[in-house]
Amino acid sequence: MIVELMAEIVVTGEKETRDIYSLAIRGITGEISDEYAATMIKAVYPKLILGFGSDKKEDVREECLEILGELFKRFSGLLLKKDDLVKKDQLMQIIPD
Repeated sequence: MIVELMAEIVVTGEKETRDIYSLAIRGITGEISDEYAATMIKAVYPKLILGFGSDKKEDVREECLEILGELFKRFSGLLLKKDDLVKKDQLMQIIPD
């Protein structure tokens, strides 16, 4: 899936490409139908979680957080219905105490 590759580039790419692909993912998030949202979330979520690794720069973490925030805001109902889309234990590890 193309968005999976874009999410990978957000996490591992250079700043200029990271910004472009981050905007593209957020644009897709705003336009995608609920029918395809679960597939997209399954593709990008694991890649974006990797962006919170201890070896990642602050700007990578910020981009990943912004994208995840958009996904959660746009598809919160879907995420509540399908609890297999997001691993809550992973999510809790990136939230500071």
